[in-house]
Amino acid sequence: MWLEKGIGEEKRWFYPISAFIIGAATFVSQLWTMFYPHIQAHFGLETTASIVFASTFSGMGSMIIGPPITGGILDKYGPKIPFIMSAVSFVTGHSLIFKMLTMNDWATARYIWYLGSFFIGLGAGFYSGTYTATVAKWLPDRAGTALGLAVAGTGAGTIVYSPLVASLIKSHGFSGNIFLMFAMIAAVALLGLGVPFWRTPPHDWSPAGMQPKSKASAVRPVHIAKDYTFQEAVKDRRFWLLYICFISAAFSNMLFVQNASLIIIEGLSGVISRDAIMASVVPIFLTNSAVAGLLGRFGWGVISDKLGGPWRTLWMVYFLPAVLMVAFYLGYHSTLLIFIIGFLLYFGFGGEPVVHYAIVPHVFGRRHLGKIMSTLNAFSVGLGIAFGPYVGAYIKDITGGYYWALVLAVLIRLVGTVFALVGLNWVKRENVAEI
Repeated sequence: MWLEKGIGEEKRWFYPISAFIIGAATFVSQLWTMFYPHIQAHFGLETTASIVFASTFSGMGSMIIGPPITGGILDKYGPKIPFIMSAVSFVTGHSLIFKMLTMNDWATARYIWYLGSFFIGLGAGFYSGTYTATVAKWLPDRAGTALGLAVAGTGAGTIVYSPLVASLIKSHGFSGNIFLMFAMIAAVALLGLGVPFWRTPPHDWSPAGMQPKSKASAVRPVHIAKDYTFQEAVKDRRFWLLYICFISAAFSNMLFVQNASLIIIEGLSGVISRDAIMASVVPIFLTNSAVAGLLGRFGWGVISDKLGGPWRTLWMVYFLPAVLMVAFYLGYHSTLLIFIIGFLLYFGFGGEPVVHYAIVPHVFGRRHLGKIMSTLNAFSVGLGIAFGPYVGAYIKDITGGYYWALVLAVLIRLVGTVFALVGLNWVKRENVAEI
């Protein structure tokens, strides 16, 4: 059957490598902050919240609706069907935004903007709910490194897209042709690379060498979690602890990321003209941040494996960005500090998805991973992604600046840090009890 055809065990590193390529081609969410000021100018708007509100619809598609749908399909039929669904959604969403930019009335266009953003998010959700669980199923013995490589792709595209899009806008103006380009690239990547070659391993498969051959072996055993059913996972206290951790991190992360260009404009407006900021500072910042995010995704995956698992790194990828967000605001009147602190901040942000995706199979096993991971992420990360950007923009509109929005982001992130440390303490106690 065609659903079962694809790359097997002997070439299982194909999955994170190709996931990197597909993610780089399809994920353009970090560019959205670049488009907000252009849409603001296109429709002659003074406020930002109604534009940034699109990220709520994108977040609903990418995390709340998309992954739970594909999680069940993946566990039963494999990744091919979800990849086709993802390609269709990406093309639909980008085509709608192309249509939106031919309109002049924001009162009408805004609904096309929201609908297009939703379908783009849905395409991302269908893909993310599929590739992460598939990679985790194929590489349980190197989950941190493999997922770090795979997830790195979702931010790597910005390295190329940011200067390319900035150049297109400078040469030809802000138009829907940019989004048609995104649609074609996404379709080629998913239908040409994902659908023909991806599949899932048998439920009872494990890689060779997953366990030491005997009790006397000096080889350090690889952690193997019990395969929880979805019902068992939901009743486990660790499920709800991770829920609080994930939603806290996602809310603060996306509040900053999706408002980044507007925060930079606020900080540099007394030093550089708005046009200069949009033409040079923001594209360089996004490229710089994308490089940092790529290094962070891969780097934190390796760090997680070296430190002994995701519980030991979860609190780190929460706490360090909280400190750096404060430093960013204190130094955002300087272009140099924006680039330096922004690089470190996005390196920290890069660890979040890697550690999140690694910790779920680490705790709940692999057999029902698609459903457990997608549901947990949907109602934690999904809600954070959906509402974090809008709340930040809304606070900015009513207070006149991003100070209180960033205070909220830092405080919520520290809440996640505390719960991550609680989880680490639980694990340490369990390990002591087993000795």
